[in-house]
Formats: sequence, C-alpha cells, structure tokens
Amino acid sequence: MIMKKVLKGLAIAGGIIVAALVLMYFLVGIYYMNGFPCFTWINGVYCTGKSVQEVNNELVMQDGYTGIAVLGRDGENLFVSADDVDLKIDYTDVVSHIYQTRSPFMWGVYLLSSRDYHYEPSAVTLDGEKLRQVVTGWEIFKDPKSFECKLIKTDDEGYVLKDEFVTLPDPDNVVKLVNDSMIGREELIDLSQYDNCYRTYDLRSNSVDDVELYRRISPLPEMSLTYRIGDDEVDFGGSEVSDIILTKDDYAQAAEEKSGTKVLGAGRFIIDGKETQLPGEDSIKVVEGIITDEDGNPIISEKKLYAFLEGIATKYDTRNMMEMYRKGESRTVVLNRNSRGNGAIIDVASEFDYLKNMVMNCGNPDGEESEDVQSEEDAAGSSQDEDRQPDVRELALSDNIIVVDAQEQLGNTYIEIDMGQQELNYYVDGKLDMSFPIVTGCTNRGRGTPAGIFKIYNKRYHTYLRGADYVSYVNYWLGVHKGIGIHDATWRSKFGGELYRSEGSHGCINCPLDQAGTLWEKVEVDTPVILYY
Repeated sequence: MIMKKVLKGLAIAGGIIVAALVLMYFLVGIYYMNGFPCFTWINGVYCTGKSVQEVNNELVMQDGYTGIAVLGRDGENLFVSADDVDLKIDYTDVVSHIYQTRSPFMWGVYLLSSRDYHYEPSAVTLDGEKLRQVVTGWEIFKDPKSFECKLIKTDDEGYVLKDEFVTLPDPDNVVKLVNDSMIGREELIDLSQYDNCYRTYDLRSNSVDDVELYRRISPLPEMSLTYRIGDDEVDFGGSEVSDIILTKDDYAQAAEEKSGTKVLGAGRFIIDGKETQLPGEDSIKVVEGIITDEDGNPIISEKKLYAFLEGIATKYDTRNMMEMYRKGESRTVVLNRNSRGNGAIIDVASEFDYLKNMVMNCGNPDGEESEDVQSEEDAAGSSQDEDRQPDVRELALSDNIIVVDAQEQLGNTYIEIDMGQQELNYYVDGKLDMSFPIVTGCTNRGRGTPAGIFKIYNKRYHTYLRGADYVSYVNYWLGVHKGIGIHDATWRSKFGGELYRSEGSHGCINCPLDQAGTLWEKVEVDTPVILYY
C-alpha cells in the first residue's frame, strides 16, 4: 500500500518535471521566435538571438572591402575607393533565407549540432556614374586626336615616323572591368592581362604629307653601308643619310652654291635618283622642315655628301692615327708618302663618285636592278622588320700610301714632324719631351719635305749645308733622309703657320736655334723620325 503511494507520488512528480521541461523548452522556442536560434554562425558572425537586420549589419562591417587597385600596362596605378563610388554590400536575402530555415522550436537539435554558414553577399551595388568619373579621370586616358603622326629626325635612325600607331586604354571596357571587379570585391586588377582594355589607333591617315615623304625617304637609310678603316668602322646609314637631305635651314646657303668649284658636289643635287640643279623657291615644298621638289621628292645635297667623306678623311688622317697609337688604341698608322704637301690618305674624290652613285640608285652603286626585287605587296608581308646586314667597303686610298706598325717602326721614343701643323714633337718613352714650331720644304716651289718614316743617320755640329744655289752655316744638324735633315735656321725670325708653302726651305726641317740645340743634345743616332702632312 505504501509502495503504491510512493510510486504514485513519483509518477506525479515525474509528470510535473516533464511538463515543466516541455514548458521551458516551449518558452525558449518562443524566445527565439524574434531572432536566430542558438548555435548559428554566418561567415563567423554569431547570430543567436539576433534579428536579420542586426546580423546583416555585422556581416557588412566584417566584410571590410575598401576598394580596388588598378594597374596600367606601363606601371601606372589608380585606387578606386568603395566610398567614392557609393559601393554597398547587403546580406539580407542570404540571412533571411537561413533565418527561415532555422525553426526556433528546433533549438534543442541545434544545441547538439551547431551550424556555421559561409555565404557571399546577396547584393553588391555601386553608383555607375561616379565610377565612370573616377576611372576616366585617370591620366592614362588620352584623346587619340591629341597624338599626331609626324616625320622626325632621330640621332640613331635618321628620319622616322613617330606615332604611326598609338595604343591607348579603352575607357568603356576599362570602366566595365573595374565595375565587374568591384562587384566581385576584387582588390587588384592588371589591365595588361585583359585583351580588350587597350585599343590601337592608326594615325597615318591624318598626316598624309608626312607619311608620303617618309615613303620616299625611307629607302635611303636602308642602304646600310659600313666603311672599314683599319680596326675601325664608320657607318653610312640612317643618321648619316638624313644629314645629307636638304632642310629649310639649308636652302639659302645651298642656293648660293656654284658648281664647278674646287669643292666636289657644290651646286649639284640628287632628286628622285637624278643629278640636277637646285629648284627655285617657287618650285619647292617644305614638309616638317625638309625641302622637296614639287612632286614631293626629297633633295639630296652632294656637297653634304662630300662633307661626310671629308669628315672621315679628317678623322682618319695620320695625325689622328698617331694620337690613337699613343693612347694604345691602335698600332696601325697610315701615311701618304709624298713631298707635295698633300697628306690625305683617303681618295675622297674616288669615294665620292662611288657614294654618289650609291645614293642615286638607293644602295646599288652600279645602278643595276637587284635580283631580289619584291613587289610592294610582297615586301609589306615579308620580314622587312628583320635587321639588314650592312655592306662593308674598304675606303679608296690615295696613291703612295704606306701602312706601318708604329710599335715596330717607331717604338716609344721618336721624333714626330707634323708638316701640316708645322710642328716638331719629340717623345721619350711615350711621353712628350719637346714641342716647337718649324718650317719645312717649300711646297709651292716643288721643294716639299718628303713624308715617310726614317732614322737619324748622323749628327753634325757647326757645319755648312751646300746646295746648287746656296751655302748655309748651321750650328746643329741631325741627318734624316739623304740630304734632308733637322737643323737650326738663324736667318729666320718666324716659324710655324703657313710659311712653308711659299717661304719654306729647300727640303730640310728648319728649327729655332735654342730648340735645335736642345734636341741635338738629347737625340741619338738611329732615333726613328716620322714625317707627314
């Protein structure tokens, strides 16, 4: 009896407890009806008890997207801020969907199996007009009309067409790419990785005169001739060819040139492969400072062509070769062994004819048609951009030229007699020991001092020099070659300059007394002597 009462009491108590638990569970479920049930995370945000809007706000704050960095193909950069384009991120639809699938009365189940959801925003929006203003305000966006295809002269290639084509970013495609990338919350894009972000514009149609003149000029630099001079090479290509084309600044002087003068090429011009005279001012046009005839053909100055060769002859004369030898740049010395006062080692006249014919025939000095001629269409589609190997030519040398190894024939101690400068230099162990003005043989009377390399063959003191029409007493004598020697000339008061041409000696090297004495004391027999004009 007692047992029954006890069991009945336990049953009643148990029922009360279960009812209380059910009631409590039900009340907790009612509590979660205004928010997420327990143990719910979205993108790491704890959502329990929070409303959809509260969770959305926290997700937006957590997102932290500030904007995108845009890189141009040449290293330019632009940062587009999310605030500048009113970019907004919203998770409301995603959060609402999760909220609707999480029953508040299932919180007990969720207690045993918590959930962490990972979702992208349900919406990302921005102000497209503000985005366009920000992006198109970037300095890389330029109007194609601000560029101009022009014929210009460069130091290396001569005349070239600048800005035939210009590649610029396409505003519409770049704005669209940035818009899509920001919607995707990307932080970096490189425009060079996208084919449609840049567009190439052909500007040649807006510069017809420049393009046509370049078409006529361009075959000239392609001649690519290289002169070989000893160990050196001199190019006659784009830059050098451009220098012989007549410009507006040259016209007045060119108009005054007289043909038939001593200057080769003076008063003669090459137009469209033909040698002719300079057209008058009423028969020329000026394009980018370049003078052309009425048909648009550039005008080549033969005088300038000659000046190019004269420049080579001046640079590569015996004097400069001796300087190169002393600097250790070359052992080769070339000199013209004559006594007429002409020290030229390059036959400029012969080379001028060769080069003139080459220019007239655009690279073919013989005027023969090349076997490899292509049609314009074939040439346009061929490998015309490939580097063409230049023709190599040895310069035509003057008569009586000798080529010597200066190290073998002169060594480091020698006498240098520069008859063109009328100067004697004495070098000891490669260093200048003495230098003074002289007077050499009179070239106008056919008594020029012979050029060449010799050796001091004797030394005499207080002696007489005898010739067919003279007897001269000298204090110091250094024999150089046959009857030619170095000696003092006390009857002279002036030395150097141009005296040798009309008031020169009978062939000897006249020196001031004091310098002749000092040199006589220093120089030994067999000392090498080089004489040149």
